[in-house]
Amino acid sequence: MKEFELIQNIFQASVMASTQGRGDLLLGIGDDCAQVQVPQGQSLVFSMDTLVEGRHFPFDADPVDIGYRAVASCVSDLAAMGAKPAFFTLGLTLPESDPQWLAGLAQGMAELAEPIGLALVGGDTTKGPLTISLQVHGYVESDMAVKRSGAKVGDDIYVTGLLGDAAAAVPIVTGELQVSSERFDYFYDRFWRPQPRLIAGMALKRVVHSMMDISDGLAQDIQHILKASGVGANIDASRLPISSELRQWQPESAISLALTGGDDYELCFTAPKEQATEISLITQTLSLPCTKVGEIVEEGLVIQGYDGEATGWQHF
Repeated sequence: MKEFELIQNIFQASVMASTQGRGDLLLGIGDDCAQVQVPQGQSLVFSMDTLVEGRHFPFDADPVDIGYRAVASCVSDLAAMGAKPAFFTLGLTLPESDPQWLAGLAQGMAELAEPIGLALVGGDTTKGPLTISLQVHGYVESDMAVKRSGAKVGDDIYVTGLLGDAAAAVPIVTGELQVSSERFDYFYDRFWRPQPRLIAGMALKRVVHSMMDISDGLAQDIQHILKASGVGANIDASRLPISSELRQWQPESAISLALTGGDDYELCFTAPKEQATEISLITQTLSLPCTKVGEIVEEGLVIQGYDGEATGWQHF
């Protein structure tokens, strides 16, 4: 199958379908480039992620799961900027052209891309070890993009959702560990179906000082905010939002997994104390758990109640 047919035929009925009737898309798949009209008063933001088989997901994983998780991990960066998803491009390196596998990948991508308004507008394929690269594009008001560099001394530090489940799930999804069917279902879903906090990011951008998504573990990712902002942080490990399932299953390592495990794709943000009521109102309206876990200070990183290293997922 030729490259154009491979992309067009497999993805047309799912991920590409959401391009229909969009005024901001002037030219989609089928030409050398896609052409986009950025809405007035908006800025284009974009981010890229690469997933490699055996490194970011297990060999022989379900392509539907891979597709969903690939989109989720990438659009989580848009959530951290307070941006609205718009388009994405897809680079596929495949050991072989398998239409059935590709149909599963497209299905998984569409499961998330379609409801959030993310449309495929271009792609490239080549032969080699299975690798998936996505570049996502979104829009945000030109003066409203949330950066890592805005944290201020005295800000409260918050995280959304629950931490640690996805990291705990790794030996389950790789088949290294056998657990009960109930436990398997819960942790399998927590690894393969992360929920990027797009609506929360867009709602919170008006009240926060800094924000980023948690992909490599809170202990490591918070340091990016601290470095960019020139500040420090005190974090209370006893306040980390950890699921009852993880506490019951791995009580001794739950805090470590929540701090350093990664793959959570939740939001970590800092905000002035006077915004606490507004933050509570926003997150309660969204039925989204949101926990204050610490405070921005002048320098250093102190994690009370944890004596391990403040590291996280290492890419190399």
